[in-house]
Amino acid sequence: MPDKINKIAVVTGGTGYLGRKVVEKFSDEGFKVYLPVNSLKKFMEVFDSSLDENAEFKLRKIFAFECNALDENSVNEFVEKVAGLEKGRVDVLVNTVGGFPEARNVADFELTEFSGWFDINFTSAFLFSKAVLKKMIPFNYGKIISIGSLASLDPLEGRLAYSVAKSAIVVLMDTISKEYKKHNIRANTVIPSVIDTPSNREWGSDEDAKKWVKPEDVARVIYSLADSGFNSVRESVIKVLGNY
Repeated sequence: MPDKINKIAVVTGGTGYLGRKVVEKFSDEGFKVYLPVNSLKKFMEVFDSSLDENAEFKLRKIFAFECNALDENSVNEFVEKVAGLEKGRVDVLVNTVGGFPEARNVADFELTEFSGWFDINFTSAFLFSKAVLKKMIPFNYGKIISIGSLASLDPLEGRLAYSVAKSAIVVLMDTISKEYKKHNIRANTVIPSVIDTPSNREWGSDEDAKKWVKPEDVARVIYSLADSGFNSVRESVIKVLGNY
């Protein structure tokens, strides 16, 4: 088992509001973190603090390569690139890629639209999990954590594809834990309530926001699951609900 200072993490969706908090937490704890990104320019805008006079200087090991998270060849190339730089290792994968669609009832859902939202919320996690498992197995070590949703436990009206995809995330994580238990690989689903983000603040009131969970809190839970203190926690759903 690698020590904390030398661990390698891949965080998908790392430039999103939750994803960047996860990246910062792992980096602050000494991980080297790799991000698959659609745009290196966006990555620099999010993580380059050199132009911010008020920013506290931190020596962080955060790297990014362009990658299409919904294309299997692109995902495989990204994972191979990371593993090639790190002597074959990927120790932790955190899947945060996702999206929340506008409401549309079942009879009004076009198949292409359903597939698009399902892919964003499930297929990316499946592709990255499949690819990193091949790197974790030889080392008999690995942690995979994916972001689920309360919709996986209680389907939301008008959000069939989202609810189905998030339910599939739970099944994927539990299946990985069962299939790769002998390789000391654990997988968990973290289910937050509404996360306090700028985009959610656009529709929620200040009173609503008091019930929401802070993205930093979700990031701390995710990191805890990746830490050695939670080695006995497998095929589980962890709810992070704030005051929801």
